[in-house]
Amino acid sequence: MPLIHLIKVHLIKALRLFIFICFAFLYLQMQAYALEITSLRYGKYPDKVRLVLDMDQISDFRVFTLSSPYRIVIDLPFFTWRVDKAEKPVGVFISDIRQGKLDNGISRIVIDLNKPASIQKAFFLPKNQDRPDRLVIDYTPVDAITFEAKKSIIHGTLKTKEYTQVKTPFKNTAQLSKYIPIPPPNSNRPKQKFKNSNKNVVKPLIIIDPGHGGVDPGALGHNRIYEKYVTLAIAKELRKQLLATGRYRVLLTRETDIFIKLKDRVKFARKHKGDLFISLHADSIKRKNVHGISIYTISKKASDAQTAALAKKENQADLIGGVGLDVEDKQVAFILGDFLMNETMNQSKFLANIVVRQLKNNGIKTLENPHRYAGFAVLKAPDIPSILIETGFMSNKKEAKLLRQKRHQQKISKAIRHGIDSYFKHTALNESN
Repeated sequence: MPLIHLIKVHLIKALRLFIFICFAFLYLQMQAYALEITSLRYGKYPDKVRLVLDMDQISDFRVFTLSSPYRIVIDLPFFTWRVDKAEKPVGVFISDIRQGKLDNGISRIVIDLNKPASIQKAFFLPKNQDRPDRLVIDYTPVDAITFEAKKSIIHGTLKTKEYTQVKTPFKNTAQLSKYIPIPPPNSNRPKQKFKNSNKNVVKPLIIIDPGHGGVDPGALGHNRIYEKYVTLAIAKELRKQLLATGRYRVLLTRETDIFIKLKDRVKFARKHKGDLFISLHADSIKRKNVHGISIYTISKKASDAQTAALAKKENQADLIGGVGLDVEDKQVAFILGDFLMNETMNQSKFLANIVVRQLKNNGIKTLENPHRYAGFAVLKAPDIPSILIETGFMSNKKEAKLLRQKRHQQKISKAIRHGIDSYFKHTALNESN
């Protein structure tokens, strides 16, 4: 073998070994610098509560507060949660602690509060003898007015996406609140009749959206029942019943306990060209005696103050994930003011009224004036009839227990299924005339 060839072979081997060593070194460096949180504890002082996170290194951070409900939010680079047990001593007004990964390399810790609080300061303490690096957050209870004045203050230097408020681009929706008995016949969207011997006919696609999920648990009910589990259970039962009819295709926006942005739920429905979008939730309010199902459609103006508050709360789900609330781009925002959106809203109202009727026919308790409307971000698809169903109140002890029961989930799903059946039957009849 020529000498020059031998040299080339050895050089290639040496280069491969060098590349392998570099990658191994980089991997070990990444492992070495992976952030770990090992402990979470509190200190109660006369003028404040001190929250301390023990960590294996100093890091950028971002700390701020949110309302509805009141929360302290801590953003950090992706971390490993090594906390065995987070104690919640008396006097720190903490109701729950949860954590999870977001996107863009960010993880989040959410601390639910029983009352409004203001963050006095947040800072790192470096290692000291046997004490590790520590993120320290001092906070104190305040009244609601003071909270509102200070909640926009952000502590720390970690860069994340901007937090924005809802901007509803709808126009010309003055007629939205009027009841439309039957959807308009000249629709651009294909509608399918049930009885058709042609096997090539595509069945209507129903998109079911279990509200909340992952780091966003939704409402907390009696015996720590999370809304996110209730909505997922009902969604799966509804899918089961719809598929059993043989009339529909069904997709869920989430199959497991994961966080999904509001805009991604809408995009999912539009990407798959859904024929209906059903978002499932379970509300919680201060009046614990209130119970019953209600159904919502989209509108720029809310039907009542309670619905406006509900829409505001549901639309803040994305703030758990650290994202803004603009659901559609400029092109779609333009469409929203056009006839397509008006027609879709009319069909949504029609569906909502039919489902209300079926709920009552099946002996299910509804709120007074059960069909309501407001600017729900998750209902903004301009070309898909969409409704949001609050399946009950997690704040009502009896109803929270019912929502966990399989039989009650089946009963609710049956009524919704009958509503969907009636919707497509009326639509098919309208098209045939």
